[in-house]
Amino acid sequence: MSAATARCVLQNGTLRWSSPILFNDPFDVPRELSFGLSPEDIVRALARRMANLIEQPPEDTSDLEPKVRLILESVKRGITDDLRTEILAGLANSGETHRPTGASMEAFREMWRRLLPDFRILCLTENPAHAAMWYHYADQYKGVVVELRCDDRLDSAWLVAKPVSYPSTKPAVYTADGRAELLTTEQKIAMNRLLHAATYMKAPDWSYEKEWRITSFRRPSDTGPFTDYRFNPPEIAAVYFGPYISTSDRIAISTLANQYPAIRLVDASIGMNREFNFVSTGG
Repeated sequence: MSAATARCVLQNGTLRWSSPILFNDPFDVPRELSFGLSPEDIVRALARRMANLIEQPPEDTSDLEPKVRLILESVKRGITDDLRTEILAGLANSGETHRPTGASMEAFREMWRRLLPDFRILCLTENPAHAAMWYHYADQYKGVVVELRCDDRLDSAWLVAKPVSYPSTKPAVYTADGRAELLTTEQKIAMNRLLHAATYMKAPDWSYEKEWRITSFRRPSDTGPFTDYRFNPPEIAAVYFGPYISTSDRIAISTLANQYPAIRLVDASIGMNREFNFVSTGG
């Protein structure tokens, strides 16, 4: 983070969890659901999905959309071959729930638009020594890295952080078959699956970030697209000062940091080997 942000964090004892609408990276959590799929693609995928479910109904149907669940429970109780054939033939005309027209796709997008402002993400990294991270997020080496301590006794929020994955192939939810699976899944569960893919999966280009994330939702008292959550002072383990941090910023942050228990102060420098060198200077 920048030196100015670090001063706020240490002064207020809070970290800012932001809605994705504040992110400056257009390749992060998408603000608009644009699958690049035609309704015809999804209709065909949905027909395949329903046919597979009817041919091999799952033992547990509780995650499925209610109308789909009703059909499958009837199938599991036993139906004639003629009725099975009739159901499969009638899937293409089974109504709005199973016919993803432009209107139904827009309804799904509108739900996403309403959700994002209330969504909260805290972005962390496991690597304090990557030059690109310092450049982009720590004010071009003039800021700091704050190291967090995971403490079971304090029930640290960081304990529930999940690693971001960087798959080489597109997540299934962005394909026609994946979209069909979402349409046959109970709405809340489907949205959670989509949210997980959008939040915890990024392109391989970003794998150097070694990112972990924690998610939450806005509190009733929040009025903006972010929430400043308090942390326990012992959860701050160290402050790493960037190699180009100003003397005034270093003094101000050191003064604030020394009010925290069991904290380390670390100077980062760039050596002849073109790697960061970290030297503890107290705390």
